[in-house]
Amino acid sequence: MVEIELRVRVSAILVTATISLACFFPTHQVSAQSFRRGGTEFNAVRSVFVPARKTYTVVVVEFLHHGEIRPDGRNVLVAARNKEAAPFRVLQVGPGDFCRLAFQTIEGQSAYDVFYGGDPPRDEPPAWTCRDGLLLETRKFSRCDLRSLESVRKTFRSAEPIGADYVEGVFHAANPCSLKREPFLSRYSGYLHLRESGTYGFFVSSRDCSFLLIDGKPVASAPGRHGPRRRATRGSRHDVQLTAGEHKFEYYHAAAGPNAVMAVAWEIDPPEEKPQRPRKIPAEVFHSHLVGRLPAGRVRLRVGGQAPDFLAEVAGDVPLPDNNVPLVGVKFRDLSPKTITSHGAKIRWDFGDGQTSDLPNVDHVYLRPGLYTVTLSVRRGARRAETTNRIYVDRSLLTPGDKLHTLDEYLRIIETYDPSKLDAASLRQLALAFEAKALAAPADQSESYLAKAVEAGKAAFRDDSAAKGDDDLLKLARLIGPLARFHLGDSRTALEIWRGAARRIDAAEPKAECEIAAADVAVNDLLRAADAKPLLEAATKRLGKDHSGALAAELQRVWGDFYAATGDGRSARNAYLEAQRLLSSSRRFNVETAQRGAHARSTEEFLRSKQYVRAAEEIESWLREFPVARLDGYPTLLLARYWFGRGRYAQAIAQAEQLHTVSPDSPYIDRLLFLAADCEMRLGRKDRALATLYSLVNDYPGSPLAPRVKKSIEILEGGK
Repeated sequence: MVEIELRVRVSAILVTATISLACFFPTHQVSAQSFRRGGTEFNAVRSVFVPARKTYTVVVVEFLHHGEIRPDGRNVLVAARNKEAAPFRVLQVGPGDFCRLAFQTIEGQSAYDVFYGGDPPRDEPPAWTCRDGLLLETRKFSRCDLRSLESVRKTFRSAEPIGADYVEGVFHAANPCSLKREPFLSRYSGYLHLRESGTYGFFVSSRDCSFLLIDGKPVASAPGRHGPRRRATRGSRHDVQLTAGEHKFEYYHAAAGPNAVMAVAWEIDPPEEKPQRPRKIPAEVFHSHLVGRLPAGRVRLRVGGQAPDFLAEVAGDVPLPDNNVPLVGVKFRDLSPKTITSHGAKIRWDFGDGQTSDLPNVDHVYLRPGLYTVTLSVRRGARRAETTNRIYVDRSLLTPGDKLHTLDEYLRIIETYDPSKLDAASLRQLALAFEAKALAAPADQSESYLAKAVEAGKAAFRDDSAAKGDDDLLKLARLIGPLARFHLGDSRTALEIWRGAARRIDAAEPKAECEIAAADVAVNDLLRAADAKPLLEAATKRLGKDHSGALAAELQRVWGDFYAATGDGRSARNAYLEAQRLLSSSRRFNVETAQRGAHARSTEEFLRSKQYVRAAEEIESWLREFPVARLDGYPTLLLARYWFGRGRYAQAIAQAEQLHTVSPDSPYIDRLLFLAADCEMRLGRKDRALATLYSLVNDYPGSPLAPRVKKSIEILEGGK
């Protein structure tokens, strides 16, 4: 077997934009510019200049059409500067207002104008006649028979276009006309310009089906749904006799899933049937060197003249751990005419995510993919020019030589953001970025990044926040509430977060979830049962009497903690039992026993190794799954040990008091009381420590701890 040497590449796509224009500086240079071509009056024009040393037969340009070009691309025209219309193809319109088009050059002409906007021209443009270059067209996937060329070809012709572009060969690992990972159909079309006659052996490799045609006749195929062929084996090469000259080349492909590979290789005059060394078809065989890519000039408007202009280009992205939503880096470059930006003019960017900049060229990080409205404003004295673009950004398509971006690079930018201007989903991404940095940072720096995550997320729950949307607000609270409570040990901030979320969220169930979480913190962390009661009452009213499931069970569990904290043991027991009933578990007894044991062993290990955050999270999971375990008392003991380990002695004492109220006959009550006495001493409350020890030895004389308790009493009383 001979391995096919394929290097799969994908090209980047410009970010798209829509431009709205307001109050431009006057200009005299374009007053004589005519916008009438093809029997119609266009609204905008951009100029393209072909360098004299270039022999391009086809030129490709990309620009932002500021909402002027119709989806079908019909209100566009390309003309040489001498007013002679040139053959052209609109290759792609969208997403947003991105436009890519190609035009044929005219002999002796180097200056061209691209007119667009307004009504379609009445005159038909000249027919496309050039046979140079390889054109890739991609369309939205529709169901078809992946084993049939005719089915794929017919479906392609009727499918909705995504985009098209000239490429150097059939070697891609994604759709280069889109940033989205989604199924698609594609067709490569062009001509092989062969210098010599001979035997040409073709190979195809794809994910999924592909079909190669030369001069309209099928030559090689890989039908069906499958992965790409990695090696060339005997029988995988398809030989055809071709004469010197032009031969029509077509390649159809369908990617039925989010991943794709499209590749064609060949061998020329192979000496034997066994493949030797397949190679990518050289770009010059398609005359790709005669296809040039040139920049489109600055926009000139029929009404208003010159206007601010800019380029936005996806530069890279950074994924976050366990998260399929990346941070996306975008380069913004000011292309405005100097007549607008000179003489002390002030520039201001509004990136559409609440963040701004006054630099002409900016590297910006979007916290999540999406469509953003970006405004570039230029002010000089009382005069103002403004351009507003809608741009779509998403994860970039990487090529082998691309430099990967890092979280540290992006953090330098996003640390300067104003959280109060971000939406809830972006704030969650910002908090996740800080959390990811905390996980990778040295221990002495980790807490500061977690604090940044919490501080950023808190902004969503202030009254002046731009953050909206119940689902996004709830997801954010679920992230930063536990970060504050368990990771930072800041229960006051955790209560503030959950209360703020309950205030900003409108839907009943999410609002109740936040109220329950706030009550849990108030009862067990802050020992403020009075603050918890109205929260629990509000959640009870929202959920109603007939509500069941995990949220209703959680409400009953926290009611149980409230009753235990206020000395109502009977109500507490009933609440814990009701919480377990609402979970309506169908697990067998031995399965439940094993699961409880797993929680216990994990928590014990975390406490032994002083991994207090993981211990707290394990206990919380344990009690959510088995709220009735509060009656047994072991998770209560471990929770008290957790508080003891974090130096929160009053909270540890409160756990002992709760268990004594709820289940005074628990097999763990003596150990909890002994721990509570130690906590009383650490708080400097010797009399209360002695009272706790006397209660233990008098109420539980058979406890194996009794000798140690008596010894402790002697020591404490001897020290009076």
